[in-house]
Amino acid sequence: MKLFRQLLVAPAALGLLAPLAANAAEVNIKDVASYADLNAEVTTTQFSDVVPGDWAYTALQNLSESYGCVDNAYTQNLKSGQALTRYEAAALVNACLDGGIASAEVTPDAARLANEFGTEMAILKGRVDGLEYKVKELSAGQFSSSTKLSGSAVFTTGAIDGMSLFDDPYKGKTAFEYRYGIDLNTSFNGTDGLYAGIEQGNQDDLVLQDAVTDSTLTVTSLFYNFQVGEFDVTAGPLFDQDDVISATTSIASESFRLSSMPWGAVATTGAGAAIAYSNDSGFNASLSSVSSDAADASKGIWTDGGADIYTASLGYDSDYYGGGLIYTDDDTDTSFGGGIYMRPDGFPTISVAYDTKDPAASGTKSSSHLLIGVDHEVGPGTASAAYTNHDQMGVTGDSFEIYYNYPVSDGLSLQAGVFWEDRHVVKNGSWTTQDATGYLVETNFSF
Repeated sequence: MKLFRQLLVAPAALGLLAPLAANAAEVNIKDVASYADLNAEVTTTQFSDVVPGDWAYTALQNLSESYGCVDNAYTQNLKSGQALTRYEAAALVNACLDGGIASAEVTPDAARLANEFGTEMAILKGRVDGLEYKVKELSAGQFSSSTKLSGSAVFTTGAIDGMSLFDDPYKGKTAFEYRYGIDLNTSFNGTDGLYAGIEQGNQDDLVLQDAVTDSTLTVTSLFYNFQVGEFDVTAGPLFDQDDVISATTSIASESFRLSSMPWGAVATTGAGAAIAYSNDSGFNASLSSVSSDAADASKGIWTDGGADIYTASLGYDSDYYGGGLIYTDDDTDTSFGGGIYMRPDGFPTISVAYDTKDPAASGTKSSSHLLIGVDHEVGPGTASAAYTNHDQMGVTGDSFEIYYNYPVSDGLSLQAGVFWEDRHVVKNGSWTTQDATGYLVETNFSF
């Protein structure tokens, strides 16, 4: 008799075997049982175990041998003479028939077992289908598997004294600022990336690095990056000029107040393109063009009326030292600077960077900026200090900062420090400096 006709004359419960999930042999019975409808009717026989000596136990052993069942915990229990629950027996019947029904005839034992455990098999099928539906619901609300989300938040509390030349000087009043950001990175072929940055916050005067002064969620970065041989290409409607500079002029943390390259890495945001090159020798180079007027059709990109900034860099990096040069031209001013860094084992890292700005307007004085930064591991955290000497249009000032970053846990750190600044400000139409002393405590979250 053909297999199809044998199935037709088998008990009706045997029809449940075919649609039952192929992976039912791997189902965790306890987990599946917990998904059951509490109002479902059950009989007392469903709570009785299948023990050695029962006809069903012997039939299961024969079925396991004749149908080549998947070797799992249930077949191991049979071999060792341990009892099975009725749900375990039902899962085993399905696994055996699913694995061997294509190449073996349905035996009387198989038909009788299917009839005996048909109720349990039907319940298992319903619960497995329900679990699969729940998983599909959860998966439908997830990001693409190639998209990674990361984020950060910064709470800043501090006060600034000084600026006495102004009509409303700082009085050392405590202020609280914050910044929140989300980064989304999506890859389409494993070597490319679509990057989107979203930020919101009111950080302004207390924090010079990564300051955000927008009370609404704003897309601050949006660009695409891909590889062409050994070249890294970036293009998009929104990215920062310093995002695509390959050269490293300083490894000072720069997460407090002072920056190393105020004009070379000015961080102009706009549309444009960049190309960077690096190899195993440690040498790297980059060239970029960023326009902050790209969205204005009356000005455009790469025109006399648009605000374009062109940047070229050349650098070298190794495990213990490195440095780089950066040249920028924004159609109005040019800047040229460079820096070196050292990170010897067991000693503080040292960074020295020097940046200059040469205004295009005749008769206007040049500006310069020198930074010396030191970072060193102290206890569980990192202590940092920096000094800058800055000449703005012939007016010189000095600034200092010292701070400590303490990692509370993965993704959470506290940072506290003090700074002394000679700020360059315009008073009565002329550049001058103002003394300011500040105290900051920051809480940094990353996820």
